[in-house]
Amino acid sequence: MLPINSNAPYGVQTYRDLLIMIQAMSEDQLNCTPTVYDCDTDEYYPMTTLLTASDSHQVLDEDHPYLTF
Repeated sequence: MLPINSNAPYGVQTYRDLLIMIQAMSEDQLNCTPTVYDCDTDEYYPMTTLLTASDSHQVLDEDHPYLTF
């Protein structure tokens, strides 16, 4: 795996993929605020909440985790 400080893009298809990448981060990186990049606005946003979809959600399956900013 490439070092996590590389500028190369990383493929994340599942939360398991994300976990592997997070486990490869340095202590300093683990202390950073989780952040998402919005390419439409060219802005970075801090993640604020980890939620799970309810059974009434129209797009995601029940208990599907998702992040908000």
